[in-house]
Amino acid sequence: MKMRVTKNWNPLADSYQLTKQEIESQVLSDLAKYRRQYTEKYDKVAPTPLDVDNYVQELWGFGVVFEKVESDSEEQETLGFLRPEAQQVVVNEDCKNQRRISFTIAHEAGHLSLHGPLFTTKDGIISGWKSSPLHKNTKKSDTAHIRREWQANVYAGALLASRIEIEELLQELGLIKDRILTPFNLDEYFPKFEERFGLSRQALEIRLEHLNISTKKSNTV
Repeated sequence: MKMRVTKNWNPLADSYQLTKQEIESQVLSDLAKYRRQYTEKYDKVAPTPLDVDNYVQELWGFGVVFEKVESDSEEQETLGFLRPEAQQVVVNEDCKNQRRISFTIAHEAGHLSLHGPLFTTKDGIISGWKSSPLHKNTKKSDTAHIRREWQANVYAGALLASRIEIEELLQELGLIKDRILTPFNLDEYFPKFEERFGLSRQALEIRLEHLNISTKKSNTV
């Protein structure tokens, strides 16, 4: 799966009405498994923000490599893709923004977690593609591809900023009292969210929207 972005890239745009709750549940399950494995292996708590490189390595045995990646057109930039036969997440070496790099790796983790039927396995380890879904131009496969990309984007947002961790931060900031959320201006608190989760402002706003967490609008004219 290649992760492509357009000039007006919206990383978590909801283009299809899919079940976010199922993706959220899968993320929580994957995170619990990862944290358990991390603690058993390293005898310490997994770091926050999440080390997505280590995450894909521990759960699927995939390493992250940086290479020159050609984009499909002038309007689209390819940030990364999976190379399952080599167990690699390939990230475009031209991308220097760490938040975009982390989101790209998390996006590919979404494919690994959610789209198992696309891969061949050997001894329980992903070893290649069952087919080449990116190169089929039928309307059905195009629609399926868009749905899978949307799912991987939702997975990435939930992985980098899980519901539980966002609620924990809101409590730390004193914005949740007696289970009631106090409306807040994201301009004031964004640095705290950025420090904890490493998401861009745009990605965070959409993530909060997915969780039905509303924020006050800025009063600037």
